[in-house]
Amino acid sequence: MKRPRPLSAALFAALILPAGLTGCATVRNQAVLPNPLIIQTTSFDAAWDATVHALDEDFEIDEENRLARRISTYPETAATIVEPWRGDSIGLRQRLEATLQTYRRFAIATVEPVAEGFAINVEVWKELEFLDRPERQNGGMAAFPQDFQINRSREVVGPIAPPLGWIPEGRDFALEQRILNRIERELLDPRVFP
Repeated sequence: MKRPRPLSAALFAALILPAGLTGCATVRNQAVLPNPLIIQTTSFDAAWDATVHALDEDFEIDEENRLARRISTYPETAATIVEPWRGDSIGLRQRLEATLQTYRRFAIATVEPVAEGFAINVEVWKELEFLDRPERQNGGMAAFPQDFQINRSREVVGPIAPPLGWIPEGRDFALEQRILNRIERELLDPRVFP
């Protein structure tokens, strides 16, 4: 006689897996594009607007500087397993990382004129949060109070420790490819820019 599945496993399989962990948040069926992407158009506004629209799907735009030809975004906390509607974490591995650690991403894009049209460069940077101790630490406070500081004078010899806050983890190439594919699709679609 078969034993029935536990309710928690069935609920996980029914709600979480079809919602975007297995396939819809990947770039499997898309071509790998060069970065910077060369767009053959004569309209700077078309290339600029397509870049802004593509970035705006995953990030909130911080600054659009047309004179410097640079678009920057605010840092966004990475999507976790329980947020299948957000698409900035691509694949199950990145979603698990963002669930167990605090990651954030931000993007910087430039639109530069070249001989063939415009070169659109997209960089998505990933950072890991670094705390000197757990945020809500209560256990050791009674035994080892940290309210007073000992004054010691030390000479700094060697490399200086990085400041607390965010540790750079490098670039997120999968998200860059998704954004570049969006830009190319929008610029090649005659219904958007006739």
